[in-house]
Amino acid sequence: MNAVLLHLYPAGFRRAFGDEIAESYREATEGAGRRARLREAADIVAHALRLRLGVGSAHPGGRLFAAVAPFGLAATAAYAAFNLIGSAGDWYVMRAAGTAGRVGPLVTLMNGCYLLTLIGAVVALAGRYLPGVLCAIAGAVGSSVAFLYPVWRMPPDLRWELVGFLLAPILIAALPLACPPDLRPARRVRGAAGVLALLVWAVLLVAAVTVIDPLGIGLLLPWRFGVPMAAALFLAGRRAFAGIRTTAQLACAAAPFLVTLYFSGWARNEEILAALGALAVIAVTLRLRRGSGSDTVNPA
Repeated sequence: MNAVLLHLYPAGFRRAFGDEIAESYREATEGAGRRARLREAADIVAHALRLRLGVGSAHPGGRLFAAVAPFGLAATAAYAAFNLIGSAGDWYVMRAAGTAGRVGPLVTLMNGCYLLTLIGAVVALAGRYLPGVLCAIAGAVGSSVAFLYPVWRMPPDLRWELVGFLLAPILIAALPLACPPDLRPARRVRGAAGVLALLVWAVLLVAAVTVIDPLGIGLLLPWRFGVPMAAALFLAGRRAFAGIRTTAQLACAAAPFLVTLYFSGWARNEEILAALGALAVIAVTLRLRRGSGSDTVNPA
């Protein structure tokens, strides 16, 4: 085993388990091809970095990311669906007005990236975790890169104001990567047919919302975002909510939705502050209830 890989681990862990890691690597790669060796090396690098950063399954940080990961995926799916609904509706209006010629390729590229993000997040929530997360990240990166074309034509002082708008979807989509592998959500959909049916359901839901209101007449109510968000949270399931056990987990689980609500235009600064205040009240209430429950003495 390459000694550089072992030295990625903290010194104490390396002294305690270095020989065991090296032996496991040797057994896993003995007679294996180049691809298998690279995969094992990548697993070791990821594990070592988790220990260095304190986000392993035995660390509070790792458990925090494990609790937040399903909500990051749900927010990613909802935001991608929201953007896809709006972009498809705009495309319909431009086609009807005959003005889609110049921006047609760019809109098509963005729609493809939104769809890729949506598919990736849904696949990850269904249980194909790593491929789904990587797919969602690729879609988020693609949509942000596509936005650089219109953004770059703006005045320089306005470009920097949109940095958060371009980076936020990527960071939220990448957040589930911090979840330790042994704490990832269990597979919820069995078989390729079930995953395909789930993807068809997600795409049909987006199409239904687009067809019902292609002109955005109902924009006074955030249902274009609310419907996908409710569907994504339903897909995340009861286990995701049961994993929220501390106030820090509650706050971090809500953060992706607050960020996407802000950048989707449904929440302004004062509304975000109000939501944070409500979240703080909920967190304090939960802490007080938990504390009062722990003080109760049960007779033997």
